[in-house]
Amino acid sequence: MKPSADVLEIIACAVLILVSFVGNISLFYSTSKCIAGGLQTSFLLIISLVFVHLIKNLVVNTLKIVYSSGILLDSVGCKALHFTAALTTSLTIWFMLHFALFYHRKLYRIVYPLSGAASLNQQKYCWKGISALWVAGVAVYIPVLIYTRKPELVSSGNDTGSLSTKRIYMDCLTGFANKQVEFYYGKIFLVLIDILPLAILVFVCFWMALLLLEKKKMTYGDIWIGDDDSETEVLRGAKFSILLMLLITPLWVSHFILVYFLKDLAACVFIPAVLTALSSGFSAVSPFLLMLVNYKMKLVSFCGVQREKSTPQPPDVILSPYA
Repeated sequence: MKPSADVLEIIACAVLILVSFVGNISLFYSTSKCIAGGLQTSFLLIISLVFVHLIKNLVVNTLKIVYSSGILLDSVGCKALHFTAALTTSLTIWFMLHFALFYHRKLYRIVYPLSGAASLNQQKYCWKGISALWVAGVAVYIPVLIYTRKPELVSSGNDTGSLSTKRIYMDCLTGFANKQVEFYYGKIFLVLIDILPLAILVFVCFWMALLLLEKKKMTYGDIWIGDDDSETEVLRGAKFSILLMLLITPLWVSHFILVYFLKDLAACVFIPAVLTALSSGFSAVSPFLLMLVNYKMKLVSFCGVQREKSTPQPPDVILSPYA
C-alpha cells in the first residue's frame, strides 16, 4: 500500500523540524561561544538567520503537520501559515544578501586596499539594517495577513486523493480586494521582492568568486605571502556566501516553478513533500553546511585563539562566526 500525500508531507515536515532545530541550535550555541567583546556584524547576521530558520520550521511545518493530520485550519491558522511562510522566505533571502554584501565589501578591500579607509561603526549600521529588514518584511506582508481567509464553502466532500496536494492552497485562500490589487501586489510585487534580491545575491557572489580568483594570484614583489587571521576570516565568509547562494537559488526557483504549475501536478502524491522540502530545505541544511565548511577548510578559530592567548585583538579583526 503506497503512503498517501498527507503521510509523506507529515514525514517530510517532521524530519525538517528535527534537522533544522538541531542544526540551528548547534549553530547558535557555537556562535554564541565567540561573543566575548560584543556582537560583530557577522554574528548578528548569523543569529538573525538562525531565528528566521527556527520560526519557519517551528511554525509553518508544525501547521502543515496539523493540517495533514486531518485537522482543518481556521482563519487564524491560515493567516499564520501564509504570513509566516512568506515572511521567513523573504527575510532569509534579504539576510543572505546582507551577509554576502558584508563579505564582498571586506574582500574587495583586501584585493584593492584603500589608502585612507573610512572607519564606520559597522555594528551600529548592522543593527539598523537588520531592524529595518524585519520592519520592512512585516510591513510588506501585512496585506497577506489581512486578506488570507478560510472560505465558508470549501471544496466538496467527494475530493479524491489526487486533489489532496492542492487542499492547503484551496482551503487557505488569499482573496484581495480587487483584481488590480491581486495582480500588481499578489502576482508581481510579492515575486519581485524575492527574485530581485536573489538576482543581486547571485551577481554579488559571482563578483566575489572573481575577487577570490584574483586574490589567489596576488603576489608581493613576486613573492606570495600567506593570509593573516583577519583575511582568512573574510575569505572563509566569502566562500561560504557563494556556497549558500548555490543552495538557496535552486531551491527557491524550483519551489516557485512547482507552485506555478501546481494545478498540472495535483495527481502526484509526492508533490506536497517535495514542496515542503524545497521551501524549508535551506533552513535545515544551511547550519550544517556552515559547520561543515568550517571543518573542511581546517582554518584556525578565533574563539580558541582568544582563549589561549591573552594578547588583545586589534580593533579591526573580525571574530570568526564559524567556531
